[in-house]
Amino acid sequence: MARERILKGIAVSNGIAQGTVFIYETKKVEVFQTPILTVYLKDETERFEKAVEKTKQDLLNIQKRINQEIGGNFAQFLDAQIMMLNDKEIIDAVKRRIIEEKKNAEYVYHKVINEYATRLGESKDQYFKERVADIWDVGSRVLRNLLGLTHSSIVDIPKNSIVVAHDISPSDAALLNPTNVLGIATEAGGRTSHTAITARALEIPAVLGIKGLMGKIANGENVIIDGDRGILIKNPSAGRLHSYRLAKKKDQELEKVLSPYCELPAKTRDGRHIDVSANIEFFSEYTHARRYGAEGIGLFRTEFLYLTRRGSPSEEEQFRVYNALAQKMKPHPVIIRTYDLGGDKVFPDYHEPNPFLGWRAIRVSLDEIDFFKMQLRAILRASVNRNVKIMFPMISTYEEIKRINLIFNEVKNELRAEKIDFDEEIQFGIMMETPSAAIMSPHLAQQVDFFSIGSNDLTQYTLGVDRGNEKISQLFDHFHPAVLHLIKTIVDSGHQSHIWVGLCGELAADPLAIPLLIGFGIDELSMNPASIPRAKMVIRSITIPACEEIAQGALGFRTALEVKRYLRRTIHKKFPGIEKVIK
Repeated sequence: MARERILKGIAVSNGIAQGTVFIYETKKVEVFQTPILTVYLKDETERFEKAVEKTKQDLLNIQKRINQEIGGNFAQFLDAQIMMLNDKEIIDAVKRRIIEEKKNAEYVYHKVINEYATRLGESKDQYFKERVADIWDVGSRVLRNLLGLTHSSIVDIPKNSIVVAHDISPSDAALLNPTNVLGIATEAGGRTSHTAITARALEIPAVLGIKGLMGKIANGENVIIDGDRGILIKNPSAGRLHSYRLAKKKDQELEKVLSPYCELPAKTRDGRHIDVSANIEFFSEYTHARRYGAEGIGLFRTEFLYLTRRGSPSEEEQFRVYNALAQKMKPHPVIIRTYDLGGDKVFPDYHEPNPFLGWRAIRVSLDEIDFFKMQLRAILRASVNRNVKIMFPMISTYEEIKRINLIFNEVKNELRAEKIDFDEEIQFGIMMETPSAAIMSPHLAQQVDFFSIGSNDLTQYTLGVDRGNEKISQLFDHFHPAVLHLIKTIVDSGHQSHIWVGLCGELAADPLAIPLLIGFGIDELSMNPASIPRAKMVIRSITIPACEEIAQGALGFRTALEVKRYLRRTIHKKFPGIEKVIK
């Protein structure tokens, strides 16, 4: 029997899947050099132009189909490919070189695209490297149209497949059928690649960035994809299969138990309602939020509008997305966070030694006023639905809030002058994710309508631990007493100024943390949609006085381990019914 082997990659979409490997390889288009007589050169350039036009129409048809099947503007990322087909530099270069070199269109186009992709591939910027797939995807389509070949599709992959590929082009990723595709593993790609975004949207477990994957695996092999841990297990042993089957069966049984909670309010046993909302990255995820019983969108991460387009969308394009989301979620609230670019969400062609401490989020917006104002105008216009709130990320100083307020009021005045309607009472909140903001929270609370604690960055900055660095990942712990003291400080400061306080990091979805956070007085918890039924189950099992007692006790410990042991012990004693959802 073949030996079990574990291949490590990047966890980009949660869940566990076991299935049969389907190697997805698009056959490389072979291009040959053919001399063209001078008299036919004009016909050759026209043949190239027709192939480009046909490719545009093909992509528009795919985009229409995806939007119909998945909804909203999910296929807007194909705009980037359509834009490449309109790239004057490439088009003119191909036409000029057909004439100068007197060679066939496919040969010249392949050379030009290859040069362009090579330049991008040599970039130090991971985002640009990930866009090479866009170039070859669209280039391959043009070449096939020039040669009269059909374009292979990922649609017909057999049932129970784990798709394994070097990379999956954006247009093919969007055609993945979740009924047949149980999991995805690729050599290329990262958390911001189109494949990752699509996998999360379709709730397909995925592990990307597995080095040398294609040389280590074969069609028909049995594998497990663990999208929680970021591993692919090749030829799993009988013991491993058994343990994963048990884990999956347990998860499925738990899902059945939790399913009714989607429809129930998030109310404690003694009657206090906690707002439970969803964190989403792009528009189409609102369907998951509603399906799992979210009472609003607690965090809409708008930077993906930017990243999927390789540039800033226009005010009108942004408005359409924000407005559609607000309408779909009515009457529930939608909190739109302004761009949190930088850090792990990089700008194309921009590098700095320590991006998490550098030019990111609100620091970018306050330096790029026109860019910032465009987004504020779009959000304010969408606020006409009367359920939109606005939130600003990475606040670290009081002066930043004063500057934001000035610009925000300028934009409101501009809209009033243009007689454009918006919600004059729109709530204005900030992310609390730096220690300086937590310490200064009594002063910041007087300037805003709400706080939303970003527990991931707050933990990272408080402990001085890069959460993406595997060598020190064991030091990253939300339950560290220093982090808990800052969360309590933020909640108390907010309430003293009569504003509500939410938490939208991973901690919000942790059943071990929920009684603690509610004991601190948190008003809203926002999490990935699939975690909502579990959170509601926990909330409906607890009482406020018991949570307050738990929270008070937790603040007396010196280490994260002591805190977690205390929470497990105390929750077991006070709320035995929720033990089954605590991992």
